[in-house]
Amino acid sequence: MKKIFSFAFVLLAISLFSQTQVPDFNLDFEKYSKNDDLPNGWIKWGDYELIIDSTIAVSGKNALLIDSKNGESFGCVAYKLPANFKGKEITLEGYMKYENATDGFVGLLIRMDKDGQSVGFDNMQNQKLQGTSEWKKHKVTIEFKENADHIFVAGILVGKGKAWFDNFKVTIDGKPIESLKPIEKELSIIDKDNEFDEGSKFELTELNEIQKRNVFVLGKVWGFVKYHHPVIAEGKISWDYELFRMLPKIDNKNFDDELIEWINKLGTFKTRTQKLPKESEIKLLPNTKWISDTQLISAELSSLLQKVNHAERSDKNYYIQLFKNVNNPDFTNEKVYVKMKYSDTGIKLLAAFRYWNMIEYFFPNRHLMDDNWDKVLEEFIPKISATKDKKEYTLTLLELIGKIQDTHANIWRYNSVLDTYFGENIAPLKIKFVENKVVVVKLEDEFKDANVEVGDVILAINGTTVEDWIKNNLKYFPASNYPTQLRDVARKILRSNDNSVQLTIENKSGSKDVTVNTIKYKYFKEEPISHKIINENIGYLYPGTLKKGEINEIMDKFLDKKGLIVDLRCYPSDFIVFSLTRYLLNEKKDFVKFTAGDIKTPGLFTLRGGEMQVGGKNKDYFKGKVIILINEETQSNAEYTTMALRVAPNAVVLGSTTAGADGNVSGITLPGNIFTYISGIGVLNPDGSETQRVGIIPDIKMEPTIKGIREGKDELLEKAIELITN
Repeated sequence: MKKIFSFAFVLLAISLFSQTQVPDFNLDFEKYSKNDDLPNGWIKWGDYELIIDSTIAVSGKNALLIDSKNGESFGCVAYKLPANFKGKEITLEGYMKYENATDGFVGLLIRMDKDGQSVGFDNMQNQKLQGTSEWKKHKVTIEFKENADHIFVAGILVGKGKAWFDNFKVTIDGKPIESLKPIEKELSIIDKDNEFDEGSKFELTELNEIQKRNVFVLGKVWGFVKYHHPVIAEGKISWDYELFRMLPKIDNKNFDDELIEWINKLGTFKTRTQKLPKESEIKLLPNTKWISDTQLISAELSSLLQKVNHAERSDKNYYIQLFKNVNNPDFTNEKVYVKMKYSDTGIKLLAAFRYWNMIEYFFPNRHLMDDNWDKVLEEFIPKISATKDKKEYTLTLLELIGKIQDTHANIWRYNSVLDTYFGENIAPLKIKFVENKVVVVKLEDEFKDANVEVGDVILAINGTTVEDWIKNNLKYFPASNYPTQLRDVARKILRSNDNSVQLTIENKSGSKDVTVNTIKYKYFKEEPISHKIINENIGYLYPGTLKKGEINEIMDKFLDKKGLIVDLRCYPSDFIVFSLTRYLLNEKKDFVKFTAGDIKTPGLFTLRGGEMQVGGKNKDYFKGKVIILINEETQSNAEYTTMALRVAPNAVVLGSTTAGADGNVSGITLPGNIFTYISGIGVLNPDGSETQRVGIIPDIKMEPTIKGIREGKDELLEKAIELITN
């Protein structure tokens, strides 16, 4: 459900950015015209029914009701406000009442946008508000982004049920937004540079050898100067547009002289003696040997770049910041180029250069990639230049994103190209790679055919063998490791634009061809109960459906049990790293180390302080066995949670390779409104060994079998029960 909401929200929000109506702060829903379906200024997102309800308001005459009965995705009523204010925090308060809310959540939503992209967002999804509740006051707060263009405040219902909203109040640093004096935002020097607002004016589909060499050097020099030159850091030069000004010069055999002149025009700067941290604190050094390579670039250009490398830099940069406390990169002030033309070679090269240099200087795991990153740039310059349309461009970027081998890195949010490429429909079967075969593990509720059973092995789809399908498409499935790529393949291999798919399946009786009808693509949501008791003496936790704060109530009931099974074959809905470990430990224990990047020295990654600890003194801690279940579904927060739980006494990790992508994510928007993430910090085991790409290594390795699936068994769960019982 999280994925459905994310995709649909972005798709529907795009149409709103052109609205310029001056708000009248109708936040209590009271002002409306008789012929309008919604109160003045309010906008509908999603496909649920929105109703002005005059029978149940908290105060005044009206509340707003969202009813899911005639919709399939979500319902949201939103209000657009200008962001021309100053402040540190923005808060939305409001009253919510909901009835029979299931399969999703109810929440207040606040979002800040710049150039059509979210720069701040929260929708209370992690609070897991479900069920039935009378009117209660809630609030949500995010950091106020002074570079934002618009603020959206909303009430949202995802899943089934009804939800009412009333009496919204928006404050910035505690002051009502209505009482604040708007500020006049002056156009920056960058905003005043409009030469290339309609495109780069550079088109070239095939590059000769001189052009390939010069474009390669330009991409590296452009990115190096972007993150190293103090004048660029001040935000007074549109570095994108400067790239467009240089591209027509790539035919020049003395191109390095052009680069020297270009950089010198930026002006002078102070230099400093570069001081690196202690060797014991360094995880990854900058990859800047190339600026001294006179086989690659001229001696004069090399000398100039070395001077730039020693420039005196501050920790503030127009194009890069670090998020507070965590220190993962915040790639800010990047143009989106939503209306780009796909014949525009300049913008396409910009996309490759932007991404390549972000990874080069601010990806903490660049040393773990299989491919040489310079070779990747050489490979993709002609590839992306040759793309002829939106489809080729999008798929080429997806392939480039896959080169960093990070499960967090993919093309996220709704993307029409990928939706069509993989198929807008899907066969309603849940499949999984088991024993290296595609196995049906569940018939979804929408499955109406009688020709497939759980445990059947799928050999081919529409005449294409599974092996050939994977061979042709694996490059479009970015992930940290192969098992996780197969996890994602299983989610898309049964998609189609047709009303049915032809499957060749194999079971105990042999093989046969069957036709399975498809439905409109959807994310099949599974929500097992968050906890239960097994065999009267074993507590079972499924963190994927925990309500916020529920873990304390559960563990108070589980303390006397013989064992505890924590099923982390899911993504936790609540952050339980510290709350759960308080029950499992009687002392503090190290469980993780972090690395983070550096704005002053781009490309440098150092260890952040000492190890992070969990636990503490607790005489009444849980003394039974703790079994933690993991597999390829265990990703990011789930992996981090596993690392914390496994340090408990009598803890055993059971299962198979996890997704190998931990750490806070950083968003990247590439030209054409292509949105992706990277793992923004390095996450290490206490002994300094890697978790990225490696994942969590189980103490007992075990995977499901086809035989077990056919018999309806959860073999990992059965093994966990056995380990506790014996």
